[in-house]
Amino acid sequence: MDTPHTRDAVPPVAARQRTVRTLHGESVVDDYAWMRDRADPRLEAYLVEERAYYDRHARALEPLIDQLTAESAARRVTGAHTFTWRVGAHEYSIAVPDGSRHPRYLRRDTRTGLEEIVLDLDVLGAGRDFTRIGVFEPSPDGTVLAYSVDHEGHESYELRFRDLRTGQDLPQRRAGTYYTGAWSADSATFLYVAHDHAMRPYRVLAHRLDARPDTADREVSREDDEHFNTTVRTTRDRAWIVLSHQSRTTTEELLVPADRTGAAPRVVRPREHGRVYFTEHQSTPSGDRFLLLTASGREERRVLAAPAAALAEQRWEQLLVSDPEVAWSRLDVFAAGLLLSGHRRGTMVFQLVTAGGEVREIAPTTPAGCLVFEGRRDPTRVQLDHRVAYDSEFIVLTEHSLVDPPRHLRLDLGTGRCTVLGQDTVDAYDRRRYRTQRLVAKGPDGVEVPVTIAHRDDVEPDSTAACLLYAYGAYERPWEPVFSAPVISLLDRGFVYAVAHVRGGGELGRRGWFDGSMDAKRNSHRDLVTARSRLVELGWAAPDRMVCQGSCAGGIVVCEAYTQQPELWAGVVAETPAADILNVMLDAVAPLTVNEWEEWGDPRDPRTYRLMREYVAYETVSDRPRPPLYMTAFFNDPRVMVDRPARWTAALRRVDTHGNRILLRTELGAGGHHGSTVAARVARGTAELYAFVVDAGGAAARAGRGPARADAESPR
Repeated sequence: MDTPHTRDAVPPVAARQRTVRTLHGESVVDDYAWMRDRADPRLEAYLVEERAYYDRHARALEPLIDQLTAESAARRVTGAHTFTWRVGAHEYSIAVPDGSRHPRYLRRDTRTGLEEIVLDLDVLGAGRDFTRIGVFEPSPDGTVLAYSVDHEGHESYELRFRDLRTGQDLPQRRAGTYYTGAWSADSATFLYVAHDHAMRPYRVLAHRLDARPDTADREVSREDDEHFNTTVRTTRDRAWIVLSHQSRTTTEELLVPADRTGAAPRVVRPREHGRVYFTEHQSTPSGDRFLLLTASGREERRVLAAPAAALAEQRWEQLLVSDPEVAWSRLDVFAAGLLLSGHRRGTMVFQLVTAGGEVREIAPTTPAGCLVFEGRRDPTRVQLDHRVAYDSEFIVLTEHSLVDPPRHLRLDLGTGRCTVLGQDTVDAYDRRRYRTQRLVAKGPDGVEVPVTIAHRDDVEPDSTAACLLYAYGAYERPWEPVFSAPVISLLDRGFVYAVAHVRGGGELGRRGWFDGSMDAKRNSHRDLVTARSRLVELGWAAPDRMVCQGSCAGGIVVCEAYTQQPELWAGVVAETPAADILNVMLDAVAPLTVNEWEEWGDPRDPRTYRLMREYVAYETVSDRPRPPLYMTAFFNDPRVMVDRPARWTAALRRVDTHGNRILLRTELGAGGHHGSTVAARVARGTAELYAFVVDAGGAAARAGRGPARADAESPR
C-alpha cells in the first residue's frame, strides 16, 4: 500500500486540548480526551480527514481489492440444509433471495402447507443504509409477531407488533428496547427488556396487546445493580419465562409461569457472588424438575436438579459433576434427553444423556474442525437459542473447519446416532487443494495454547510463508474455526491462516477465562506471542512475514502486540479495537463499563490501575519503528465507541518520527459494532482488510528484512 504517490500524503493532525487525569498519586496529560464528546464537531471533521487519508492509501491496492471482492463473490455457498424452527402450527425460516440486500423471514403453515413472507428486511429498510433485527418472536398462536428494529447501529431497538393476519403493524411501539423477549402462553402478553442511559438492559416490562397505545407497560422486574445485565427468555418447553440478571461472575434468575405472567417472579437460586448458572425445565415420569448448569469460582460447570414443586426448599441434586478436562458451557434440555456442549482441550464436544440414561459423546470428525448446534443465531444476529422444539426427536449439528464448508448432521436424541444430511457446496472451490490441522504451543508458564492452521496443500513448513494470526480471548467466548470464503483467497496467495485460542476466551474453559481476564489480562497477549513463536519454530511462518489480527476485545491483544513488540510483526490489523480500556473503565456512565469491571478490572484499584498502565495501548504510546497498522471504526458503535481508536490514532501520529503507516478506516454513516447489514459493503470491507494483509505480508519479504531477533521469539 506504500507507493510513490501515497508516500507524500500528509496524515491528518488532530486538535489537541489539554486534559489532566489525576489518580493514585499520578497525573497523566491527555490531549485527546475531548474526542469522547461525540457531539463535538471537531471529531467528525477529524474522522473525515482520516477516512480521506485512508482512501488515498487504499487506491494503491484497488486492483487487488477488486480481485479479492470478485473471488469472494465467485465462491457462492449453496446450503445443503435450511434451518427451520417451529412455533405453534407454523414453521419459520430465513432466506436471502438473489439480488436482495437483506434477508426475508418466511413461514409455512404445517396444516395447509401455505407459505408466506412474514418480514422482508428489504421492504423494512427501504431507503436506509442499515437495518438490523433485535427481537423476532412469533406468538404461540401465530397471529402476532413481536419484532424490533434498529436503523442506525446504536443497538437501541424499537419494538413493534405485526398482525400476521393482515400484515400490518399495530399502533403500539416501544423505543429504547434491547435484545430478547418472551410471549405468554395465551399470546396476549409480551415480555421485553428496556435499557438505561448507559445501554444497560435492566428492566423487564410486560405489554398487553389489548392495552390502549398510551397505556404504560407493567414492570415485571428491575435490576438496579449496574454490575448486572438483564435478559428474558422462555424455557424450551415454553412453560416458564426466565428473567435472568447476570454479571460476569454472578447470576440470579427468576421464574414466571408462562400461563400466569401476572404472578410474582420466583427466585431460582439467590445470587451469591461468584456463582453463575443457567436454568431449564424438564418434565419426567417422576415429575417436573428444574435443571441448572452452574459453577462457582474457577471450577468448571456441573449440572444440578431440583423438583419444581420444592424449589423454595433448594433441594439440589447433582446430576453431573464438574470435570476439569471438559468445560461445559451450555445445556439444552429436550423431552428426549439432555445435550451438553463445551470444550475438551480446546476442541468443541457434545454429550447427549438420553431419557434412558445412556451417555453418548459427539465430537468433530473433521481434523481441526468444530461442531455447532444450528439455530443459536441466524445471519442477522437474532437469538434463536430456544427455537428447536422441546419435543423434537432430533436436532441438526453443523460441522465446519477453516477449509471445510458446513456439513449438516442429524442427531437422533433418542439413540445418539448421527446421520449426514448433506454438505454445503462452494462454487469455484476445490477442497482437495487445502489442509488444516491443530497445533499446540507451550508457553513459558507451561500453559498449552491450541493453534488451528490452514494452508494450501503445496505450502510446506519451510519458513517462507506469510501468515495471518488471529486472536480474540475475551468474555469466555470460544472462537471456533469456521469456514470463511474470503480466507481462501489468502490461502491461494500462499498464506498460512492461523487462529490462536488464547486465554480469556472459552476454548480453555472457565479457568482459561479467569487466567486471561481482569488482572491476568496480559496472558492473552503472551499466548498470542507463544502461538507466533511455535508457528515460526515449526516453519509454518517466516518470522518477518507474520501479520496479527484481532477485533473488538481481541483488539486489546493485538494493540498490545503493536505497542510492546512491534519487531515481531509485519503488520497489525485491529478491527474496532478497545485501545483505551483504562479510561473506559474509569467512565462509569459509558456503555458496558460497570458490567465489565469483572472482565477487565476496575482501575480505581491501585494495583489494577498500574497493570493497565503497563499494557493498554493508549497508555503506552511511544515513538519507535512499527509495522503498518490497519484499524476500523464505526461512528455509531455503542460498544467500542469511535473515539477510542480515533484517540489512539491521533496519539500515535503525534509522537511518530519514523513515518509509520497508520490507517484508520471509519464508517461515518449508519452501522454499528457488527458493521454494515448490506452484504456488498461487508464483502468490500473484508476485501480491503485482506488486501492490507497481503500487502503487509508480502512487503516485509520485498523489503529484505532479516529474521526477528532471537530474544524476541519468547513472550515477555
